[in-house]
Amino acid sequence: MKKSIILFFAIILLVHSYESVLAREAANISKISDMKQAMDEQGIIVKKWSLYTKGSAGFTSDLNGYRQKAALLKNAAKGYKWNNMNMQEHLKITGVRYSQAGSIKERLTLVGYPQKEKLATYLVYAVEGKGWNKNQFQHFARSFQSRVATYFEGKTSTFSCITGVHSGTMDVGLYKQALELMTTFSAVPVEELKEETFVSISAYTKHWDEKINTAHKAMNLQIAIRNQGMGGQTAVTIGTPIITSEY
Repeated sequence: MKKSIILFFAIILLVHSYESVLAREAANISKISDMKQAMDEQGIIVKKWSLYTKGSAGFTSDLNGYRQKAALLKNAAKGYKWNNMNMQEHLKITGVRYSQAGSIKERLTLVGYPQKEKLATYLVYAVEGKGWNKNQFQHFARSFQSRVATYFEGKTSTFSCITGVHSGTMDVGLYKQALELMTTFSAVPVEELKEETFVSISAYTKHWDEKINTAHKAMNLQIAIRNQGMGGQTAVTIGTPIITSEY
């Protein structure tokens, strides 16, 4: 009887944990949609978007333990093409999968490194999408949440990012456009960098729960705008809590 009660509560905890992950990742997906809407309002054409999720995969005693973790990951992540294990500076194995249309790339990387006579491991799940197709994004969004819940155990951090271009003549300067984008998120500036052809603003919005602490204040939004020269396009990148791609 006692074992049955323990098993019952263990199942309840697992279900609750799974549902919590689904809810959290649904919020991360919605951030991409929020950033897309902000770009639409400014006449910016989306060129790419990305989601980058990282979390601890726990400790293992030796190389065999790492290989067992890698085998479990491969079994859970169907359809990936895996490379050979890298054993130079640290242990690493990477799997890649593309969507049927080829516009979405998923990459899983399991890393192991020595720590206190054991191997600490962490997992990275990176997704990159080309352009913007609403139907494809919505279809992927439904599976992204369950995949994160399947691949990871415990706490994760997800970084969302979107990049676009303004091909026409801008009616306002780079800094003013960055401020206009920032206000669509009801955000307040924390740090900023202004150059002749580049502007970056770090800000904080109450609309999103996740945040990171800087030397000054908490932040969870970054906007970067770069003018690519005479007659060139203006590149706009928005990320939360920070931008993880090149800009």
